[in-house]
Amino acid sequence: MRKELTICFRTSDELRTSLEKIATEERRSLSSIIETILYDSLKQKKALQSLKKERRRYPRKPVSLPTFVYKNDSEEQGLHPGTIVDISLGGIRILLPHDAKIDETANIGTLFTLPNEKMPLKIQCAVHRVMPAEENIKEVGASFVDSDFMSYQKLQNYLIQ
Repeated sequence: MRKELTICFRTSDELRTSLEKIATEERRSLSSIIETILYDSLKQKKALQSLKKERRRYPRKPVSLPTFVYKNDSEEQGLHPGTIVDISLGGIRILLPHDAKIDETANIGTLFTLPNEKMPLKIQCAVHRVMPAEENIKEVGASFVDSDFMSYQKLQNYLIQ
């Protein structure tokens, strides 16, 4: 990490002596010890966002969109009602009833309507994780694998707004 900034602060003699003692024991500079302590404190409080790199390719947008979910390869063509709680160009997170028969091996189809749109979007997804969320509800994280051009274009326009 490149150090471009100098920070000066006032402290008590007792604190300075304690920090110097730690620095000597660890055979490091006083500056290095202070930086490590600050870094650990920020990490612990989750205030330093750059500590955890974002793995997602596209930013998520929090939403609350009603949806219907169905298994692609199932003879049971039942629709499960759910709610999309966030969406990106790469995928969605959906809340479903606990009894919906969706697991990590499933490929699912989603049917939902974006705000200010009349025609519903139909997008195929690959499920990546299924976790219990609340009582009688499970959370499904899925990535988009197939959609028609118009659906994807409408989704892209909605997410850019």
